[in-house]
Amino acid sequence: MRDSDLYTRILGIEAPWQVSAVKVEMTKKEIVVQVERKPGEKLCCRTCGKELSGYDTRRRRWRHLDTCQYKTILEANVPRVKCPEHGVVTTLVPWAEPNSGFTAMFEALVIDWLKEASTSAVSRLMGLSWNAIDGIMQRAVKRGLARRGQMCARRLGVDETAFKKRHDYVTIVSDQSAGMVLHVGLDRKKAGLKEWYESLPESYL
Repeated sequence: MRDSDLYTRILGIEAPWQVSAVKVEMTKKEIVVQVERKPGEKLCCRTCGKELSGYDTRRRRWRHLDTCQYKTILEANVPRVKCPEHGVVTTLVPWAEPNSGFTAMFEALVIDWLKEASTSAVSRLMGLSWNAIDGIMQRAVKRGLARRGQMCARRLGVDETAFKKRHDYVTIVSDQSAGMVLHVGLDRKKAGLKEWYESLPESYL
């Protein structure tokens, strides 16, 4: 099996994208997987979905899961379109979210580690900055909230807990029936809980 075919299967790359080359950079201990888009395929604005012609391309890099001890990087020229409503925007790629420098598989691994260890520990383990890890967490929370849909909790639980074994407290509101966290407040004051409750749409109450 050719290396390009191997990485096509590993990465789950599908048309109109294809792996065009795989380079091993021994001095950097990196594997660079170059991915290209077949010309002539339709392009869409990622915001409204309107079909548009290509405007230009931008070279992008994403960190992927390591191949053995080698850091693995995806590279691609990503098309941009000029939308009448949203201006010049970069089109979506199937392996990563917009404005992320990591593939979805890599971000999933980081989230799994964050369930077991602190941010600083994951930072050392993965060789990532605190800001990079925070961005991964923010995108994961956004995806979770999008999947959750409308809240219809019948039994709410409110608890407080110390953050990192210090005297910094957070207030946690959860759906007791579903076992789902609905809100995390940055203190344990009634005013913060009241502000969250009053921010809910009337259909939630």
